[in-house]
Amino acid sequence: MPLDGISTHLLAHELNENLQDARIDKIYQPSRFDIFFIVRNKNGNIKLLLSCDPQSPRVQLTDYMRENPQMPPNFCMLLRKHLQGSRIISVTCPHYERIIEISISVTDELHDTSTKKLVIEMMGRYSNIIFLNSENRIIDALVHVDSSTSRVREIMPARIYEAPPVQGKISPDDALAMVEKGELPILPDSMHRPLAKALLDSLLGFSPLLANDICFQSKNDPRCSLSSLSEDQTSSLLSVCRDILSSICTLHSHPAVFYIDGEPKDWHALSLQDAGIRKDAGTISEAMDIVQHFSDQRANFEAKRRSIRAILNNAFNHASKKLSIHEADLRETENAEKLKLEGELVLAYQYLIRPDDTVLTIPDYPDFGQSTTLSLEPGMTPSEQGQLYLKRYRKEISRRESALRFIETEKDEVSYLDSLLKAVDAASEPDDLSAIDYEIKTSLTSDKDNASRRSDQKQVYHPGKSKSGKVSSRNLRQAAKAAQSKKNKMNNAKKAEDPSLPRKFTVDGGLEVLSGRNNIQNDNLTFHVASKDDLWFHAKNIPGTHVILRAYGKAPSDKAITEAASIAAYYSRSNKPFANEMSESKTEYDVRVEIDYCPVSHVRKIPKAKPGMVIYEEYNTLLVSAKLPRNQEKTQ
Repeated sequence: MPLDGISTHLLAHELNENLQDARIDKIYQPSRFDIFFIVRNKNGNIKLLLSCDPQSPRVQLTDYMRENPQMPPNFCMLLRKHLQGSRIISVTCPHYERIIEISISVTDELHDTSTKKLVIEMMGRYSNIIFLNSENRIIDALVHVDSSTSRVREIMPARIYEAPPVQGKISPDDALAMVEKGELPILPDSMHRPLAKALLDSLLGFSPLLANDICFQSKNDPRCSLSSLSEDQTSSLLSVCRDILSSICTLHSHPAVFYIDGEPKDWHALSLQDAGIRKDAGTISEAMDIVQHFSDQRANFEAKRRSIRAILNNAFNHASKKLSIHEADLRETENAEKLKLEGELVLAYQYLIRPDDTVLTIPDYPDFGQSTTLSLEPGMTPSEQGQLYLKRYRKEISRRESALRFIETEKDEVSYLDSLLKAVDAASEPDDLSAIDYEIKTSLTSDKDNASRRSDQKQVYHPGKSKSGKVSSRNLRQAAKAAQSKKNKMNNAKKAEDPSLPRKFTVDGGLEVLSGRNNIQNDNLTFHVASKDDLWFHAKNIPGTHVILRAYGKAPSDKAITEAASIAAYYSRSNKPFANEMSESKTEYDVRVEIDYCPVSHVRKIPKAKPGMVIYEEYNTLLVSAKLPRNQEKTQ
């Protein structure tokens, strides 16, 4: 998002028209770098955002508010003390720099009026919001910069404010005067540089985006040198520079948002031609709001994705570790039958055992002509020696049976968690993550509650009774409170509903296609919503969504079946790198996926399995591209 000096200059003019003589009613600081003013002008209340976020510093009018902390930060409290109830005098941009200055008329307790100033410097990681008094002395700043950080320019309370050093470039006003005389507005030191670079280094407030667009509009290669320009190329360059510089000097903005792959990527105060698909905006603030709101949504989406993935990775690693432990137990019980044989041999040859023997050497039944040596425990009778071997055998058999049960359970758990991880990677909308988050809270939390309940049943034999057996009123109250808490949790779990709805699509013939966002929705679609004549689709041998093609008693066309299968392929990812390429605007990917489909009546739920785990039979398989139907909404 190119907030260059030109956009800042035009933005200051736009803000001045809206904020001049406006009253500051409320001040909030929802995050470290963002300050919100609620101001009242002749048209009503408007929201003013001041941000020194290093990733996207800006000053703008906005329609979006954020949740505020219960305890305002110190800088917010300071601004409230000095500025709440005061009036804005003007909004300016000095010397086409990326700086906005807001002059404010402040009346103190003695009814004395003074002018204070907020300076918002929007320069990447050096961005700051600085509060000045009438003598241009710093009252405070959102980011303190002392001598250890910068020896050139300190931003600390009680210091005199010094503006950033002048860049020594040609201002747009002087550049326009040069163009009117037929001179290119290029500094002598930049004459040997490529055209776009020369414009960028010579013109004050210009960004690479604007410099490249001048080259594009004048049909000149931005990499060519000035000396290589023909007379016609120079004339075209002068004409484009004249038009753009005139718009800047006359404060005539053309705010626009530029879309790439259907997503708002950039904005500018001028209507550029080579920045993407252009869509005009009513104001500069509106253009900024569109791009920034989309960027914030994407950042929040990715943050939520990372948070959910971290929870699932932790659960997946835990389940995988338990699975490896039980598999190791199973391997260690491979010689259980040998223990049984050795025990039977000890009992059969117990007459050979003398009281002080520590080993017993006997013929080896499986290999005649060889002998087997068995170890004996001292101090035990021959019969006890044999029973000890058989006891070890029974213990190993019990351990093997337990390991097999646990392995089956843990394999299902690992498979289930893997499907959730794939669903998180394939999520392309906030509703997708909300559905997965709901499933995690209802499924994984219920598993923990069940385990905790089993543990409680083993440890607590009589709630309300102390270990000594004496009943105490305190223990009774604690037991009653715990019981009520469990009851409330169970009731809340029953009342909780999935906040999202399944995806809906329309395919050939006007038939409806439903796609689940999580495994709970998949189960509900397959076993409660769908009719037995509807068609069920799923990616072959990989995690994915359940897709239902509603037939309503009709025979779906081949095209409808293919489109439904393509939807199943789109929301079923066979590899993680591909899933990470998902975008909210992209509806097709260059990949082909095998999709199984059959009537819903051929799909059965696996008993006691996790949500979404099914078996199906008498199915057909299609190889289709992963894509959505054209011009379809992905959400209901």
